[in-house]
Amino acid sequence: MPRVRPRSLRLRLTLVVTLAVGLALTVASFVLVNSMSNTLFGGMAESAAAQVDKVAEAVERGQPLPPEDPASATMILVEDQAGKVVASVPQTGQQAVEGRPVPVERARATGAAEGRPPAEDFEIVPARQVSTPQGEVRTVRAISRSGQITQSIDLVVNSLLVAAPVLTIFVGWLTWFAVDRALRPIEAVRRRAEAISHSTLDERLPEQDTGDEVGKLTSTLNRMLDRIASGARRQREFVSDASHELRTPLAAMRAELEVSLAHRDSADWRNVATRLLDDHRRLERLTGDLLTLARLDEAAVSRRAEPVHLDEIVAGEITAVRHAEVRPSLTPVVVTGVVPELVRLVRNLLDNADKHASGVVEVSLSVDARHALFTVDDDGPGVPPDQRERVFDRFFRVDGSRDRASGGVGLGLALVRRIARSHGGEVTVTASPSLGGARFEVRLPRN
Repeated sequence: MPRVRPRSLRLRLTLVVTLAVGLALTVASFVLVNSMSNTLFGGMAESAAAQVDKVAEAVERGQPLPPEDPASATMILVEDQAGKVVASVPQTGQQAVEGRPVPVERARATGAAEGRPPAEDFEIVPARQVSTPQGEVRTVRAISRSGQITQSIDLVVNSLLVAAPVLTIFVGWLTWFAVDRALRPIEAVRRRAEAISHSTLDERLPEQDTGDEVGKLTSTLNRMLDRIASGARRQREFVSDASHELRTPLAAMRAELEVSLAHRDSADWRNVATRLLDDHRRLERLTGDLLTLARLDEAAVSRRAEPVHLDEIVAGEITAVRHAEVRPSLTPVVVTGVVPELVRLVRNLLDNADKHASGVVEVSLSVDARHALFTVDDDGPGVPPDQRERVFDRFFRVDGSRDRASGGVGLGLALVRRIARSHGGEVTVTASPSLGGARFEVRLPRN
């Protein structure tokens, strides 16, 4: 049979606190009554034992019995070998004079016979035998009246039987009220969050400047919504730009085929095939870049990072620069990363420099205390200061490079930044101090 649990957090917290308080009060009441009983009865026992010792010492020495202690609730009886009471403290009048035995039950009723408030008596100390100077054996017995102690304990027990449930109920009500007040802001946040969808990502949860956990949670959720909205906006822009970039080569290929088919007798099919192949390569490069970006954006993707000799990767990719003179300066350095991604990073930066350089590209790989520094300089037109951050946006291209001859679609530098950040590094662009063009610098953590 499945366990039935309250669905309301308010009810669960109230039940837990109420049960905990009730249990604590029960245990505390038991400990209190037990401690009170032990203390009171223990004190009476010690007092009775002390009085027995005094009377026994007086009987043993043949001295008069000590006077009665007005504050004591104990009667001391001195009996002979036959069990007859021969003396008592306090004095019992004719009982001691006549020498008749006084059974314990009768001694226990002495208080009522003397006009004292009736109370149940209790024998605390066992009899103690001593010898008188005449050689007679006497038994000294203490009988204590415990009725007042019993009444006090009963009064405390009855008070706790009333106070504990009342206090438990009050704590339960107070807990319900406090939890209800604490959960009201959370309920408001829940209702607002329930109304937010993909079409209303600009809405935010109501924040209260209280500085407590609820306020911090709401602020964190709003920042999460900011990131989600920003990601959704970038995704929409990405899809729009990707569809535009894919439409262009597809439209060109279709127009090429339609014109050639309309003039099939005079069409140069070799040139048509060459141009179609170029457009196909452009589409292949674009889709490959899009897939790479998708894999890098996927947080759950399995990436095998390992120690990589970055200088070997750079040296192997330098040979791909065909239009400019390359001036390398490489220092051996090892970083931790994914080899195909680092190869794509280096290749994209070298391709970008080769496209925009007038004739010279400088490639440098150096190290500092914590990073590997990969720098690519060219002697081209450079990147304007107001566009040095935007060049890393997807599908962004500096004016003048938006032609089919350049072959770029604006994803190369976006991939460079994404790969660098996925490896714990960063990429920046400035003016080249040596060649006057652009300088791209990648900083990656050293292994």
